[in-house]
Amino acid sequence: MSQKLPFIFHNLQDSQVFALAQAAGRANYDVQGFIEDIKSTPWVKKSTYISQYAEMPNLGAVNKGVYALNIKKANMHGVFVPLVDDIAELMAEYTPLLRKYGMRFLSVHPSQIEQSNTYYLQQWQGKLGIPQTAYCDGTQLLETAKNIGFPVIIKSFRHGFITFDDANTMQNWFNNNPNYPFHLVQRVQQYISGETNRMASVQLLFDENSRPVRGFTTRRIRVSQTMYGPFGETIAAKAEWIPELYHAAIALLSELNWQGFAEVECKQDASGRWQLLEINPRLSGWACFAEADGAGFLQAYHHLCTEDTQLEPTCLQRSKTTYSRMIASTMHQPDWHNLSWSTIKAMYKHQANTCFGAWDKHDKAANRAWLKLMCKRFITKN
Repeated sequence: MSQKLPFIFHNLQDSQVFALAQAAGRANYDVQGFIEDIKSTPWVKKSTYISQYAEMPNLGAVNKGVYALNIKKANMHGVFVPLVDDIAELMAEYTPLLRKYGMRFLSVHPSQIEQSNTYYLQQWQGKLGIPQTAYCDGTQLLETAKNIGFPVIIKSFRHGFITFDDANTMQNWFNNNPNYPFHLVQRVQQYISGETNRMASVQLLFDENSRPVRGFTTRRIRVSQTMYGPFGETIAAKAEWIPELYHAAIALLSELNWQGFAEVECKQDASGRWQLLEINPRLSGWACFAEADGAGFLQAYHHLCTEDTQLEPTCLQRSKTTYSRMIASTMHQPDWHNLSWSTIKAMYKHQANTCFGAWDKHDKAANRAWLKLMCKRFITKN
């Protein structure tokens, strides 16, 4: 029997990517990947799961062509897993070349990624609502927001999301913040009001025939605080089966003839209808949480990329697991809100049905490396 191809992960210095790599290792797959600088991220070198790594610049520091050539230079061959948007876009745009270099993966066409934007989905008539969305330059922000109708959210750059309840508040804010990057293209979207726990996500995996083969739904508990408010990444969530959201997301992505992974982020409005916030063409950053709850994305994805037989559509989640991101690289925020002696005890007992991110009872040396970083961050924070 031939040996299974390894999983290949990008950005192993990222705690969320590393946590999913650990999940692949626990499932008895060989794990390899890329890292920016091993000296500053010792958990990769110390991990019991990582069999091989190659140092190379992150995508963002170099253009996509150079990144692809670095993949070729690394001479790694296996099943490539996307966990950030720019890597997913690279895979979509450079599919033939990356496959030539030995990468196996599923990806949609770049045009499908573009069409999944809420801007292009305004006429969708399915069960998911589509918030009004527009793009404009900085001088047209107020007029565009009025046309959409308040409240609105501006989603122009990472960590820079900001909401406005009315035109006067928006104008006053502009007057008092002349250094805001008005030169960027601005994305203005209808804001769906409500608490964080009205937000939920659907993770889906489609095969090459656009059949949904695995899925997972989760409700958010907390999100990280960014520059202008709590609009950041999920730092705490609970696995919850939400069938109406699951089937609505499948209907939309099936219409787009989706392939590979998708994360469909939604929020429930005051009437109870689920509204689409965005679609990401990749696994979620907290996919380790889905795997801990039994979603089975990794095994299914590996099968689709390496076997000739089809998988039957099924949802394997148990809806018993909670997630609290206590371990986080410097580019992410930990779930400080949940930091307590009871949490620390739970981490050291490795309690079932609880996921803390890149924290694994079989990866003790990596745990110690993370703990050193987290203690330093906590002391600096306080």
